[in-house]
Amino acid sequence: MIFLPFFAASMLSLTAFLQSEAAWWKGPLAALVLFWAGFGVAVGLSDAVVENSIAPPAMGIAAGAWLGAGVIGLGAVLALILRKSLSPGRIAGTAFLGGFAFFSVLPFLI
Repeated sequence: MIFLPFFAASMLSLTAFLQSEAAWWKGPLAALVLFWAGFGVAVGLSDAVVENSIAPPAMGIAAGAWLGAGVIGLGAVLALILRKSLSPGRIAGTAFLGGFAFFSVLPFLI
C-alpha cells in the first residue's frame, strides 16, 4: 500500500521541480488543460452511456485526467510559493516529503 503514496509524491516532486525553473504560467496551464480534457471526456460520457456500456473505462480516463490535473496544479502552486526562497532541489525534496505525508494520510481521511 506504500506504492501509491510514493508514486503520487514522486509526481508531485517532479512537477514542483520542473515548475521551479519554468515560467510561472506553464504549470497552472497544464493543470487547466488536463482538467478540461477530463471534463470533455465526462461530457462525452453521457452520450456513450445511452448507446452502450463504455462508461467505466471512459469514467476512469476522466478521473485520471482530474487526478493528474490536481497533482500538477498542487506541485505548480507549491513551487511558485517556494521558488523565491529555496533552490530547485530543495523544492523537489520538500514537495516529496510533504506529498508523501499527505498522500499517506489521505486514504484514512476519505
